[in-house]
Amino acid sequence: MKLPKKYYSSLFAIVLLILVALQAYYIYNSYRLIERDLILSSREIATKVMNDMDEKNDINNDKLLAYFKRLNHEKDKQISELQVIQNKANFTNSQYREIVDSLINFYNAQHSFEIAIRSEVYSVYDEINKKELIIPNQSFIFYESKRKIIHPMNINESVWSTDDLNTEKDDKLGTEKSERHKYKIKAKIDFELLNLKFLIIKKIIPLILISLLIIGLIVYLYWKSLKNLTKQEDKNNQLHLTIDSIAHELNTPITTLKFASQNIQDLETKQVIKRQINRLENTIETILIKDNKNDVLLDKLSMIKVIDDLKNQYATITILSTINFEYNHLLSQYDFEQIVKNMIENSVKYGATNCNLNFDFNRKIKLTFTDDGIGIPVKDIPHVFDKYYRVDRTINQHINGLGVGLYIIKTIVDSYNGKITLQNNAEKGVEFKIVLPNEN
Repeated sequence: MKLPKKYYSSLFAIVLLILVALQAYYIYNSYRLIERDLILSSREIATKVMNDMDEKNDINNDKLLAYFKRLNHEKDKQISELQVIQNKANFTNSQYREIVDSLINFYNAQHSFEIAIRSEVYSVYDEINKKELIIPNQSFIFYESKRKIIHPMNINESVWSTDDLNTEKDDKLGTEKSERHKYKIKAKIDFELLNLKFLIIKKIIPLILISLLIIGLIVYLYWKSLKNLTKQEDKNNQLHLTIDSIAHELNTPITTLKFASQNIQDLETKQVIKRQINRLENTIETILIKDNKNDVLLDKLSMIKVIDDLKNQYATITILSTINFEYNHLLSQYDFEQIVKNMIENSVKYGATNCNLNFDFNRKIKLTFTDDGIGIPVKDIPHVFDKYYRVDRTINQHINGLGVGLYIIKTIVDSYNGKITLQNNAEKGVEFKIVLPNEN
């Protein structure tokens, strides 16, 4: 059965969406893989810079940490001491900024990374007063690159807990004063690959372009195929219309020939012309399907008469029939004759010597036709019911016909909302099965 083009278009759209989804999934996975590799490479560079800076800054960093550890726990003194530490951290940061950038450039010589790095103390917790001393976004930066971090990724984090008791001697008074310092200090080193997205897109653009090219090519080929198919269907429809028009136009001259033949005196000539007129009428009848369903097939005898007439007409083929007739409410005499006549004629044309008919009229009408002809190639089975379709093979070249016999049968079956199937027999020949409803 042929499906309308809209079903093929819907199927193509679904397949195309699946293909696009797979391409998008593949591109996304490639994006994540490239992102991971770039982050790992930039992390290695940032780690090398961090190690070198730790060697250069050990003395200064230790001094700054020592300031935090000796912070006074009195609020007023804390504020002033924190300001001093902030000033020292700013000075240290300004001293080492160029060194940080030079180290990044040195280790980044073979890459085009834009790396930012920052070392900072981001939490100083007063465990005696139970209070955080560093305001959010106001950390103490030990060193930082010129490029600023926007979305930090951590490469190192440290935590120090202090609980020191310092004793100081007052020489004037000759007394000793003890002061306790208890803090938890948190520091970290972050980095960021600032041009990460640009580098990923730069690497992934060829893949995106190839995917778009493939999808575009598939869409173009489908559009081109659909366009050619539509053009071919238009040509076929025009051809069918032309043949049908010719058949209609032949009715008038045939009628004229009938009347004219009555005046021919020579009996032999008259019989020859009559046979040719009948031949023309039969050909036109196969093209122009009549709508004649008024006379319902009445009984088994009517069926036998049709079969006997065909036996006399086609003496070269043995026709065996089995008939079970309970009742018939729908199938017309004319349609029954058309089905049986075209089936037998089709078997004769394609080399059958035996044809078995099995008719069962009950709750459903079942008509089975089996012959021992040359059969039908598997590739042609879906098309044999198309109007004017003929199997293309050398053995068919000598066989006359328009390719409308099975089309007529299929049209009749469809008009009753029935079903027709066919299959090649195991040895030779073909079997047709027709099932029609038999209820009003």
